[in-house]
Amino acid sequence: MSGKTVLALLGIIVLAVFLRFWDLKSIPPGLYPDEAMNGNNATEAIAYRHFKVFYPDNNGREGLFINLQAVSISIFGNEPWALRGVSGIFGLLTVLGIFLLSREMFRPNSNRDRLALLAAFFLATSFWHINFSRIGFRAIMAPFFLVWGLYFFFRFYKDAGSAPSQIISAALGGLIFGLGFHSYIAYRAAPLLLLPLAISGWNRPRRNTCFPCLVLIFILFAVLALIPLSLYFFDHPADFFGRTSQISIFSEPSPVKAFGINTVKTVGMFWVYGDPNWRHNFSGAPELSIIVGIFFLIGIIISARRALSRSDLDIERFNGFFLLFWLGLMLLPVVISSEGLPHALRSIIAIPPIIILSAFGLEKTIEFSKKWLKRNKEIYPAYSGQLSRIDKEFSLLLAVIVIALAANTYDVYFNQWSIRPEVYAAFNTRDWNIAKYLNALPDEIDKYIVIDGERLDSRIVTISSQPILFGTNTFLNEARARKNFHYVSPENLNAEFQKKLPEQAVVVFLKKDDANFAASLVKKYSRITLAIPGDFIALIISPL
Repeated sequence: MSGKTVLALLGIIVLAVFLRFWDLKSIPPGLYPDEAMNGNNATEAIAYRHFKVFYPDNNGREGLFINLQAVSISIFGNEPWALRGVSGIFGLLTVLGIFLLSREMFRPNSNRDRLALLAAFFLATSFWHINFSRIGFRAIMAPFFLVWGLYFFFRFYKDAGSAPSQIISAALGGLIFGLGFHSYIAYRAAPLLLLPLAISGWNRPRRNTCFPCLVLIFILFAVLALIPLSLYFFDHPADFFGRTSQISIFSEPSPVKAFGINTVKTVGMFWVYGDPNWRHNFSGAPELSIIVGIFFLIGIIISARRALSRSDLDIERFNGFFLLFWLGLMLLPVVISSEGLPHALRSIIAIPPIIILSAFGLEKTIEFSKKWLKRNKEIYPAYSGQLSRIDKEFSLLLAVIVIALAANTYDVYFNQWSIRPEVYAAFNTRDWNIAKYLNALPDEIDKYIVIDGERLDSRIVTISSQPILFGTNTFLNEARARKNFHYVSPENLNAEFQKKLPEQAVVVFLKKDDANFAASLVKKYSRITLAIPGDFIALIISPL
């Protein structure tokens, strides 16, 4: 790797750090209940020193990410950015991983460093990937484990290094690949990716090590990483499927029709209409920018032609087939689901092949342009000066594209998306503001959080109340008692107040439309007054 490549990669990593961690304390605002549920499970795990391989709350989630978040909040406290910072680390390491994987995949291509740098840059500046690198969802781990697991697989697949280094690559790659099953349910399709790699490499001559032996080592260590989760699912088979059966196309009246519609929506999300959820995307915008989308299409076309061609080199033909197979396989779990499509979160595991194909499309565009200029200089030497100027202008255009992509991503995410009122609502910012308000009150004051329309659970209360539980650190019953927090329904609050008003208390409402109920309490009890401490209302019960 040349010094210029190392410097360029460092620049891309610095850019990726900036875009994933800048102002993380404020952007995104608030805290979504699913994120807060992770944090509350982590708080519980810390308190009882019981870290689980699978947390069944909230439709069930693999435990690795939550356990890592537990480490973060044990250091930094119950803050949204402490949960989201873990995502940022995985997102950042995926940028480095996609550089190494792309470089290894396209060896011995002489331009593989440039292609790998383009892939790392496209991922570093992807709004799609940046957004989920700044949200506390476990799905951000799936691209990380997939990219790094495949990188080490390609290390021995390409016969790189000595026998000991190949064995280490196989063992480390298998372990990382296996840990991916602890990330997100869509990752379960990943083992099929190994089939074309294993089949194509089975009979290839090797200088140092038996290829089938390396594959078996890889599989062995992947299985070792999977054992804890497998044992849990063996004892709790219902948790293995989670919500999968509920949202599957096979529960639709016409699965074939649903599959076709879902395929069109999912393919269209890259160029035409993306995820409409403001939490996942700039609502409705394509998941790829116009520029990256064009090169992604070019990459698909060239890869398809090479996969079907018999004239190209074996490695070029295989890379074309593998990238398309990888893309299709990762999108399959998305198109067989029937909820909220197009769905950027559920498609997150497809980001790596999309990015590599986009980088491949741009690299081939550059190669074609260079060859065209060189050929025409030879054919038309009289126009050499003009062609040299075109070459410089083309290089300048590439530089402008790079700068424009980075600047546009920053502008869209930080200056446009983050300030939208829809984003404010999508991350339950009002509920987080309530949590901060209640957390600032003395412990001896009774605090009532009124929750309407949801069944109250003695342990987790409700899903919608998770931001307040996390922000006030009252997920545990003993913490609620110590801090005088009461999570109640309107009926229970009414019944309690009819018996006796507390000496001093504050009442807040989880739902925005509880103003009439609040007004009725103010009218009924002279000691209750209405306050507006922020973007919510509160009732203050004054002492006697």
